[in-house]
Amino acid sequence: MDGPARRIQIAMINFSDSSFADPTKARSNLQNSYFGKTRSLTSYYNEVTREATTFKPAAGGEGGVIGPINLDIPAAGCDTRKIYWLTQKALEEQGLTWGDDFDHLSMAFPGEKAGCGFGGLGSVGGGLTWIPTGDGTADQTVLSHEFGHNLGYGHQMRIRCEDSDLASCRDTEDNSFKTPMGGGGVAVGLTAPELIHAKWLSETEAVKVTKSSTYTMRSLYGPGDGVRALIVPAGQDSLIVEVRGASGTLDDRLTGVHAYRVKNGDFGKDADLIDTTPGDADALKAGTVFTDKAHKVEIKVEQSGDGAATVAVSLNGVPSPAKAEGESGNGAAPQTGSSEPVASQNEDSAESTGGAGGQNGADLAETGTDTTNYLPMAAGGAALFTVGAAFLLKSRRKRAAMARHAR
Repeated sequence: MDGPARRIQIAMINFSDSSFADPTKARSNLQNSYFGKTRSLTSYYNEVTREATTFKPAAGGEGGVIGPINLDIPAAGCDTRKIYWLTQKALEEQGLTWGDDFDHLSMAFPGEKAGCGFGGLGSVGGGLTWIPTGDGTADQTVLSHEFGHNLGYGHQMRIRCEDSDLASCRDTEDNSFKTPMGGGGVAVGLTAPELIHAKWLSETEAVKVTKSSTYTMRSLYGPGDGVRALIVPAGQDSLIVEVRGASGTLDDRLTGVHAYRVKNGDFGKDADLIDTTPGDADALKAGTVFTDKAHKVEIKVEQSGDGAATVAVSLNGVPSPAKAEGESGNGAAPQTGSSEPVASQNEDSAESTGGAGGQNGADLAETGTDTTNYLPMAAGGAALFTVGAAFLLKSRRKRAAMARHAR
């Protein structure tokens, strides 16, 4: 699962009418925000992926930070396209190019006069991020979210299925709150569909269910080996089951069984939390049953607690076994049923990739500011989200195509 570290080139940007007051301090703050041992982009993804994917500074500049690069455009209007093209041109003049020298380009600039209206912007499936800042400090939640877009993740929402039959599900504009991509911040990890999309779960951890079976599952980020996610076929879609529980800095307040519907194999951009409860307590408790009658699927949570769960899956009307095969008296049970190698079933589309990190025709997704819940940075006054502060993911659905783009 391990791969080469992804190289981030951070470019400090000065506008014709707005510049970093203290470039040395800003450079140091950016290095800490992206690559620091704690409370950084790198520390978050190191923990979430178990270092299967890591980030490191690109060669340009000092510690991965180049500039300030002076752009001959005003800050006002926050013209992200011009910022990108002019920055890329300046880097090429210094002999730095995509692929050869870096995999991600993150453009940090004074945000006060720019008035961008977002805390961060990232290309979905590409390698571009725009980060308004004041003194170079970039919030860990904003960075983790925008680089999640770079990795191919959309905003994760929830569907409400209050009678536990998935035929009754309705779309909402509510966040899942189970991932930084769904308003959960960095206090939570990524969800099972996101880990499957990035191939960060092995075939023994994310099991594709092919017959009626009962599984004993471990929490997604807990210690030890075992089943951490189930992939249940439902026509062209998949139902994903996971168990969450505290581990390290992740999921301290997120426990229990959760389920998702993945549309058309798109684990990254079209996975919605299945909420079968009328209120806010969306974990699936012991005894909970939900069904997809159209595809003859039934999923029942037999037991749940202490970072583990027993989940029974019935396919094609065949009842699931009463117990996990080989279940011992202490409750330690391997999964039954067969499994297949797990990989994302939908690679990033051509429109969201490319040599320019997905800028040409790419989807762009922003973390929008909630004007009642942000704090301005001391130097420059750029509105960025603070750790733990509420923030709004501005999302728009095209319901027929189930495509999601940020506004």
